[in-house]
Amino acid sequence: MVKICFLADAQSIHTRKWAQYFSGIYNEIHIISMRKTEYVYESNVYVHVLRSISKNKLSYFLLIKDIKKLVKEINPDILHSHYASSYGLYGRMCNFHPFIISVWGSDVYEFPKGNIAKKLLLKYILKGSDKVCSTSYNMAEETRKYYNKEIIITPFGVNIDKFKCYTPILSSSNITIGVIKGLEKIYGIEYLIEGFSKAIREYQGSKELKLLIVGDGTQRIKLESLVKELGINSSVIFTGKIDNDKVPEYINMMDIVCLPSLSESFGVSAVEACACGRPILATNVGGLKEIIFDNYNGFIIKQKSSEDIKLKIIKIIGNEAQMMEFSKNARKLVLEKYSWVNNAKIMDNLYKKLVNIDK
Repeated sequence: MVKICFLADAQSIHTRKWAQYFSGIYNEIHIISMRKTEYVYESNVYVHVLRSISKNKLSYFLLIKDIKKLVKEINPDILHSHYASSYGLYGRMCNFHPFIISVWGSDVYEFPKGNIAKKLLLKYILKGSDKVCSTSYNMAEETRKYYNKEIIITPFGVNIDKFKCYTPILSSSNITIGVIKGLEKIYGIEYLIEGFSKAIREYQGSKELKLLIVGDGTQRIKLESLVKELGINSSVIFTGKIDNDKVPEYINMMDIVCLPSLSESFGVSAVEACACGRPILATNVGGLKEIIFDNYNGFIIKQKSSEDIKLKIIKIIGNEAQMMEFSKNARKLVLEKYSWVNNAKIMDNLYKKLVNIDK
């Protein structure tokens, strides 16, 4: 009987995907999480919630004893921490092997830059692992600043049967530019709104332009105020947060997806959009560089530049034949590189190697 134990956020869609996949392969999957979830996992997935008694970050260290005890009771074949600077620390302190750490993004891009203590802590955490995994080559390069051994690339792909083109682009009376992201400053949505506003004023085509903003976050009120200030209320829709199961449906409402991110660890939203055959406008940051190729499946846009977003919107909608080509290329890229099942097999092969399971 093989047991896998994740130290991970049970509420995260990424954790759900990993647990769902491996529950179909191994006997038991255990998730030790600091956050409750309403999601109903498969019957052989066991969620253990351990929460700190206060919001003080130092209180997280008080959980170490309980987590070590729980891991010992579960006695998994593999302990796998998802997110290096929190769950990774817990895994490191368990002194359990084989132990894997998957870096997720801000744990290596932001956390170690806080101060020298955080940098040293991250190095200590990563040094205690048997293997380190990253979803993108760019994030792996960032991780190498703190870890000098092999880093395994495990792209976080999509279900290509779920994420696909249900509604062809340019098939409605409007041309809709869209984004599905948390409404946070790091994703540069304000530049998209400003660029879209400029594009409306210059666009001479017969179809009306629409902007669809899907998601919620701390910047929502500010972004809604910006839309009112620019006088484009009738052309912009804010949907708020949507259920993850509805993401393919909303992507299919868009003709073009724009991702003006200031930073990006991997770019799952870009992969999802490509899988649905949507041309992409995106900044050349982080993992987006590995997904969006200029003049192949979209256009690269400059960071923090509403003017460049305007120019690229006008350029892409001015050539429908090229848009159709971008759409085909986007889907092709995902089929070749980002099929979730193929990507998950990379992790499964690693598991089997570490515990000497015959493939």
